[in-house]
Amino acid sequence: MTNTNTIVSEICAERGITCDSYSHGYILRLTKGDQVRRLYGNYWDLNSATADRLACDKCGCYTLLNASGIPAIPHTLVYNAITRGDWAGEEGTLQTALTYFEKHHRRIVVKPNHGTQGRDVYLCETPLALEKALMTIFAHAPDAALSPYVEIGMEYRVFYLAGRAYFMYGKARGDSWKHNLADGATAFELTAESADALLQAELATLATRAAQCIGINFASIDIAHLTDGSLTIVEINSGVMAVRLLAQLPHLRPTIKNMYAEALDLLFAPD
Repeated sequence: MTNTNTIVSEICAERGITCDSYSHGYILRLTKGDQVRRLYGNYWDLNSATADRLACDKCGCYTLLNASGIPAIPHTLVYNAITRGDWAGEEGTLQTALTYFEKHHRRIVVKPNHGTQGRDVYLCETPLALEKALMTIFAHAPDAALSPYVEIGMEYRVFYLAGRAYFMYGKARGDSWKHNLADGATAFELTAESADALLQAELATLATRAAQCIGINFASIDIAHLTDGSLTIVEINSGVMAVRLLAQLPHLRPTIKNMYAEALDLLFAPD
């Protein structure tokens, strides 16, 4: 079982919930009386299919956030010319990407539109790097997202559950330009000593607005603190993962366990 599912199984045992594990712990079937709920990896039964798909669609999610006046890093969609050639437009995917590249001062970020965990995310500063990034992504994905590169002073992750920001932490990047824990970033807890109350309140408010915009109930939301002092949404994740966080900050395990316990209580709330 993953670290996350180990915690869930502990909570189930404490609450009299039967927890059956399948596919090496990736799928959990939870049974309490005549109620049955399921967990699929880091994805819970608390979100609608629409909210889940919107969170996973970086360009679609940005479109809704932007239309609602919520600050977010822009994402523009380009299609795999092989699998979706009819959608690529007259200019073609590569030329569309190159035009975008020139418009944004020859420094853009390219990623799979439905990617997770920072995989295949590239900072492109030459036309060749852009073409190689697209070729790599299109080897396994039907589309890609283009974003202007923005200077991020710090990145934060907010765990959002049932209408409120439950917990948040910071991610200080290491040698990489990315703020992913998998790429060497360091997690740190936001305390009275490490962050002012106003910043935490602003993070909570922005995360809540973003979650409510796409109608999601349980999510982890990444927010960039830009070098100009403003806050902006990076992305909304419908999967709630804490494995790498707990590997770096194991003392937060009770906090994460309490969050999962509240999520389980919501799963088994009376219909």
